[in-house]
Amino acid sequence: MKKRRIIAAVLSAVVVSTGLTACGASAPGPSASSLPAPSGVVSPPGVRKGVPEDITAMVLPATGVDTRLTRGLDGFAQAVGHARLRECVRRQGVGLPEVAPPAYIGWSDLPDLEFIGRHGLTLNVPVLPEAEAEGADSPDPVGRNDPAAQRRCGQDAQAATREVKDLYAPLQSRWWPEVSAVRDDPRTREALRGLPGCLERYGIRVDDQNGFFALVDRTVQRIEDADEAARADRGLGAAYSVCMAPVEAVREPLLVKRRTAFQASHRDELLALRRTLLPRIGELERRYGLSFARPVP
Repeated sequence: MKKRRIIAAVLSAVVVSTGLTACGASAPGPSASSLPAPSGVVSPPGVRKGVPEDITAMVLPATGVDTRLTRGLDGFAQAVGHARLRECVRRQGVGLPEVAPPAYIGWSDLPDLEFIGRHGLTLNVPVLPEAEAEGADSPDPVGRNDPAAQRRCGQDAQAATREVKDLYAPLQSRWWPEVSAVRDDPRTREALRGLPGCLERYGIRVDDQNGFFALVDRTVQRIEDADEAARADRGLGAAYSVCMAPVEAVREPLLVKRRTAFQASHRDELLALRRTLLPRIGELERRYGLSFARPVP
């Protein structure tokens, strides 16, 4: 399964005024009015706390909505590592090394169209441990500069994250080929042929889905004004959400059918995972003051 970090920057986006084409900026771009309005009220995305009773969507996502829980599980593993890092540097009396903060990262192969349609393509929701989210109760650790100790703490943090992922990754890794198979299914490919034409109605000229992502990646560096970037990003996300809806209408039933068969053929592994994963999440929540959560539009 290819997990695509489309752009992990704060509200990065494409500047529509420079011209949205797959080949460069020579052609005129769409006006702001050509892009559809973001769906729903434009407000920051939130998180919803709580561990689900059924781990299916967490481990074996088949829809964009499912991936909210999958992102939650991955974000929780990151948060455990971050909490271990802070614990280690405090114990060692060293400063916190520069590391990427935990975030709920989107999945391009299973796009959450409601989320994208409201918030755009480039916004990753941060994952914050409870104490940090509350503010001043848990400031960043301040200590001496000791690269060796900081490196060891970083390795300890990575190990803590890996320990969580190792609970579910073996089974999940066998699910990703099923997702890829549906992506490459002739019915999905046929549905995707309509994507460029739909996007062109909004002045976005690309050859295919990869071209659209490449366009975003290529032009995001031109963004300077954060408000303009956010508006463009939301407009592009709204266009993508509209144009991908017919594709997902084809793909999701195929994925759900494959997941049902996968659950039947991996029944014992799923039962074993249910007995271990949820209790372990509870233990780690108590140990580090975390709450399992998932991003919501």
